[in-house]
Amino acid sequence: MIADDRVALLDLENLGMVKLRPRTLRTRLESLLAACGDIDHAVASYAVAAGEAHDPAASVLAELRIAPLRVPPGPDAAELALLAHARHVHAEGGRIFVVASADGRFAELAALGRVELLVWEGQPVATKLAGVAHSIRRLRRPTGAPLADPAELVRSGPEPEPPEPAWPRPQSDRPGLARHLLVAVATGAGIALGNRIAETLLPGRTHRPR
Repeated sequence: MIADDRVALLDLENLGMVKLRPRTLRTRLESLLAACGDIDHAVASYAVAAGEAHDPAASVLAELRIAPLRVPPGPDAAELALLAHARHVHAEGGRIFVVASADGRFAELAALGRVELLVWEGQPVATKLAGVAHSIRRLRRPTGAPLADPAELVRSGPEPEPPEPAWPRPQSDRPGLARHLLVAVATGAGIALGNRIAETLLPGRTHRPR
């Protein structure tokens, strides 16, 4: 890494994003990543209880190529994991940290380089963190997602019936025409049968030679 490389540190617990549904979590993470701009990589930290197998956040983070830092529940556990990663980045040459959190523990990053802060609108920022941040950007908290998640769609009523076709129905569907055709066929068959009977019962005409 070089000094101009920017690294995003996402504190999911401080941002209130741990218990969100995958659809909403994805939307908010996308909003944060867009606000981060050009970054070398992003990491997100959050607590998961021991033995808890269900972790939908991990799948969403993987989709967005954000490295997850899962920690056991405890005071400042997520913040300490992010700070440890920041020290690793600093040792590799990184000097710019985009922090998505309002927690005062991240004021320690001032000793490592530049601190750029991302928080939600209306979210209070710890005084000591605000004092060392080179910039503070407040983001509107997204509430939905641009694309619907099929797992969260709920049908509210029966399927609407398909509209009637704009083109006319085939002629064979018209009952009046069908009756006329049947009558014509029956009449023709009757005439043919009558002619055959007449030929059988009546003597044929003989032609006299001239």
